[in-house]
Amino acid sequence: MAQITIYLDDELIQQVKQSAAEAKVSQSQWIADLIRQHCHNDWPQTVREMAGTWQVFPQQDELRAEQGEDTPREPL
Repeated sequence: MAQITIYLDDELIQQVKQSAAEAKVSQSQWIADLIRQHCHNDWPQTVREMAGTWQVFPQQDELRAEQGEDTPREPL
């Protein structure tokens, strides 16, 4: 497991200590959990909740219905 050194001012380190104690985890674990929450590769929950809320996109045939017939290609 790698280690990272970060520098925090006195006020911030006290907030970290208090928050970690309230969560009943080590300061290192509390910071790692916070980083995990902000460094993810999936869509945010708000985006996932939007699934199915928009109308279904039209099919290819529906989109091309008003375009008419294609002109046949000339033979090579």
